[in-house]
Amino acid sequence: MRQFLFGLLVAGLGWWIYSTWSATDAAGAAPQPAGPAPSVALDQLLTPANGKVAGATPSAPPVPPTTALEAGPRASGDAGGIAGIDALLAGVAQRDPAAVSSAWSAIAGGRGGADRKRVVDALAAPTDDFAAMLSLLGSNNAFLHSAEGRAAAERVLAAALAMPDAAACTGGSLLLALSLRGRIERPDHEARGFVEQAYRQHRVRVDRWLCDPANVAGARSYTIEKGDSLARVAAKFRREGVVVEDGTLAVLNRIHNPNAIQVGQKLKIPVEPIFAVVEKRSYSLAVYVGEHLLRLYWVGHGENDKTPVTEFTIAEKQPQPEWTAPDGQRYPYGHPKNILGEYFLKFRHDRYTGFGAHGTPMPDTIGTMSSMGCIRMLAPDIAELFRLLPRGASVRVLATESVL
Repeated sequence: MRQFLFGLLVAGLGWWIYSTWSATDAAGAAPQPAGPAPSVALDQLLTPANGKVAGATPSAPPVPPTTALEAGPRASGDAGGIAGIDALLAGVAQRDPAAVSSAWSAIAGGRGGADRKRVVDALAAPTDDFAAMLSLLGSNNAFLHSAEGRAAAERVLAAALAMPDAAACTGGSLLLALSLRGRIERPDHEARGFVEQAYRQHRVRVDRWLCDPANVAGARSYTIEKGDSLARVAAKFRREGVVVEDGTLAVLNRIHNPNAIQVGQKLKIPVEPIFAVVEKRSYSLAVYVGEHLLRLYWVGHGENDKTPVTEFTIAEKQPQPEWTAPDGQRYPYGHPKNILGEYFLKFRHDRYTGFGAHGTPMPDTIGTMSSMGCIRMLAPDIAELFRLLPRGASVRVLATESVL
C-alpha cells in the first residue's frame, strides 16, 4: 500500500493531522500551542502501531514512536487527580498524539478527579481550524468514549463539512479513519452513533464529488465507443494494470443501469489504488479510493480473535457460493446449512487460507467475534462490496487498541 501524502496544503490550508503551529502575537487572538507537532498521514492511520502487518511486507512508514504516556494516565492513590498530570498536559500542549489519546482515555475512563477539568480544557482547541482541532483528537478513537470527546469530534466534523467538496472529502476521510481506529463494541451506542452520523454526511460529499465522472483527479477519462460495455472498458484498463471492474466503474461514475451507457459518454477510470481496511476492534470495513473513504460497513469477524492481522488480496468473487464446513461436508448455495449467503469474496495470502468476506443469515453477529475467521457482513453490504471491490484489491486487517 502506498503512503498517501495529502493535506490541506493542496488548498492552502494545513492538511496534516498533526501540523506545526506557532504562537501568535495578534491582539485578542487565541493562544496557540508552541513548538512542532508530529505529522500523521492517512496511510499511517491505516497501519498497525508498530508499522508491521503480520505475514505481509510493510509498505508504509510506521506511526511515530509512542511514549510512556500511551500506557494511559493512572489515577493517583488519593483520588486527587491523575498521576503524571504535568507531563500529560505538556504532551497535550505539544500535540503529542500519544499524550492526547491518553488524555481522552483518562476522561473516558472516569479518571481525573480534581484534574479532570484541566485535562478537558487542555483538549479544547482554541481555534476553528480543521487541522488544529483534528490534532486534539489523538491517534485513536479514545475520544469517542466520552461526551466531551464526541463534542470535540462534532466540531471537527462541522469544520470539514464547511469546506469545499474536495477538501471536505479529504477531511471527512481523515476523521472517519481516526474514529474507526480502536474499540467500538455493540453496547457503545454513542460511539457508533457518531460514526454513522459522520459517515452519512461524508457520503453526501463523496457521492457528489468523488463519484462525479467529470472529476478526474486521481483518475483518467475515457469516452465510450461503439460496442463498449462497462465490463469491456474495465477489462481494457485491467490489461494496462489498473485494478478496476465494471462494478467499480458503475459506482464511481454514478451509473445505476450499466446497460444504458451511450456512445460518447465520459467515464472516470480511477488510477489510485482501491482497497479495503478492516479494523477488528471497531468491527468496521472501509473502502478507500486513494486518500478518500468511499464506503463504510459494520462487520463481524473471527471468534477468539481468529481473523489474522495481515494484508490479503481479493482472489475470487463467487456469487451463490458453495460452502465447505470444517468437517469437510459441502453445502450448495441455498442449503439451510450454507452460511455464506449470496456472495463470497475469497482472500488470497501466502500463509493464511480459507479466509474471505461473505453475508450471514445471522445479522446479530455483526459487531461480534463469532465467525470461523471470515468477515461477516449484512446482505446489502456484501452485495455492494462484491460489486465495488475489484479482484486484485488489497484488504488490510488491523486491530488497533484505544481506550485503556
